[in-house]
Amino acid sequence: MTRRPRLEATCLVVLGTLAGTRAYAQEPAPAPAPSTPAPAPRQLTNTDVPWRTSYFPYLSGLSNDGPLISFRIRRSQAAPYEERVTARAFAQLDAGIGFRGTRFAVAQFGAPLLVKDWRFAGTLLTMREARYGFFGIGNQSTYDGANVTDANPFFYQVQRTRYQAVAEATRRIAGPLQIALQGSAASIKFVAHDEGTSVFLQRFGSSLQQDDAYLRAALVLDTRDTEYDPHKGLLLEAGYQVASGGTGYERAYGVARGWLQLREGTVLAARLAGSQLYGDPTLDARYVIPAWERPIPVLGGSFSLRGIETGRLAGKGVLLGNFEARQDLVSFANIAGLVLVGFVDAGRVFEDTGFRLTTDQLTVAGGAGLALRVLRTTAFSLSVARGPEHTRLAFGFGWMF
Repeated sequence: MTRRPRLEATCLVVLGTLAGTRAYAQEPAPAPAPSTPAPAPRQLTNTDVPWRTSYFPYLSGLSNDGPLISFRIRRSQAAPYEERVTARAFAQLDAGIGFRGTRFAVAQFGAPLLVKDWRFAGTLLTMREARYGFFGIGNQSTYDGANVTDANPFFYQVQRTRYQAVAEATRRIAGPLQIALQGSAASIKFVAHDEGTSVFLQRFGSSLQQDDAYLRAALVLDTRDTEYDPHKGLLLEAGYQVASGGTGYERAYGVARGWLQLREGTVLAARLAGSQLYGDPTLDARYVIPAWERPIPVLGGSFSLRGIETGRLAGKGVLLGNFEARQDLVSFANIAGLVLVGFVDAGRVFEDTGFRLTTDQLTVAGGAGLALRVLRTTAFSLSVARGPEHTRLAFGFGWMF
């Protein structure tokens, strides 16, 4: 009897413990405190992309006096990768010097994506071309190598010095259709070389100084997949220019460019350009078509007709055609590549008659070259072209068109 109370007490303790444990187990757990959501990653906008500076040397050619040792410094804000241009905006300075007196400095600004539906471009240029070609005016101007002698080494050459400022604004109208307005002021001086006589000296005397200013409006249709290395699409433009040089002149022009990708790594490209000057144009006006954002130097040289010298043909009217086949030889994704280019160039000028589409008296040249692509820029091109008078080696920076 003395053990029963102890046993009962022990049982009560055990039951109480079990009951407490059961009660605790049945008690609902407190709800967890609501967690604070993690902040979403910040999306960069165009204006957040930092501006970067790059600089590098390169080889270029200029007006029968290449190669030139050149240098570029560039400040730019990268565009989104899927855009058709590489930079939202940029400012750059190029300068170069040759071995025979040619030198240049060019400051450029471009803003294709700075303002919605607008793009802006500007250029300040100073350039001395020590061996610019002058063979006379008109499509019938002749070349005779026998005229170039030790006594007359510059018979077909002249020194041209240019100072020029250009500004352009382009507004998108709808889709790929745009309208562009360009203004320019320039001072150009041609100087005959001191050694012997020359075609220029016989026609104009020892020098010719001309100032010029113009406004040019253009309608542009641009369906290219990219601007830096087109593989498909069209770039069509038609423009009209009013200028003060000479006693005043005007110009109507049109340029059609197209690209077609046959397969991966193979691209066909073509360009057809025509221009007609009216009134009393300057001599320098005969050597350029003021195309949208990139003038076309005519007629002859690395950016118009590679088989003849820069300045070989000059006239109030110009007809120019180019065809290229571009084939990738080596490509390392978007880092670098080597491209083989085969081409045919043809063109002529009109001085005493008006411009017309014709195959009569065309100067035709053809050849092949290599282009080096670095990242998304065609950094350098070297081509060999056979023309009716010479076989020429042409240096370039970027595609011809």
